[in-house]
Amino acid sequence: MATTLKPDERLVRIGQTALRAPGGEHLPAVPMYIIVPAALVDKKTKLSEGEKEPCEDAAGLLAENFKAYMDGVKALERGVVA
Repeated sequence: MATTLKPDERLVRIGQTALRAPGGEHLPAVPMYIIVPAALVDKKTKLSEGEKEPCEDAAGLLAENFKAYMDGVKALERGVVA
């Protein structure tokens, strides 16, 4: 279904889904979007209010994992085997 966005609306991707053909084989993944008022989308980050917290949580987890990785690399460089 095609729709035209109003000037005060934005599309926000909320996920994706993969359908199956009648024969059971997988079809390509298709993104899913919702329409939100532009006032709810941060102009700088392009994130809606509902997207900020999950993105910050994911960024924090990635930062923790990267720090652990770098600590391991530094330990190997010093000859310390964990």
